[in-house]
Amino acid sequence: MVGFKATDVPPTATVKFLGAGTAACIADLITFPLDTAKVRLQIQGERQGPMQAAASVKYRGVLGTILTMVRTEGPRSLYNGLVAGLQRQMSFASVRIGLYDSVKQFYTKGSERECGARP
Repeated sequence: MVGFKATDVPPTATVKFLGAGTAACIADLITFPLDTAKVRLQIQGERQGPMQAAASVKYRGVLGTILTMVRTEGPRSLYNGLVAGLQRQMSFASVRIGLYDSVKQFYTKGSERECGARP
């Protein structure tokens, strides 16, 4: 049978672009609660002085922060702001990762011949 195998045809730039954006969104879905907890820990006590901040610590550690958020605000609170995060991933990660090979080939066209000529 004459034809192309799946490995014979390289993916187009569009496929790389969409694949990279989708992969970044899936990764963001998994790691988003950890990032939310990290931000809560970072901003805790920002509005108070150092002495009052130590007395009013609400979150202790990443796991403690996640458990406190689920208990007090519900499980959906772990994903507050997810839509903006997915938009960011789809726009930035898809460009950064999806177009990497195309840009790399553009800038390294002439240097491959020079590298091969050296002993």
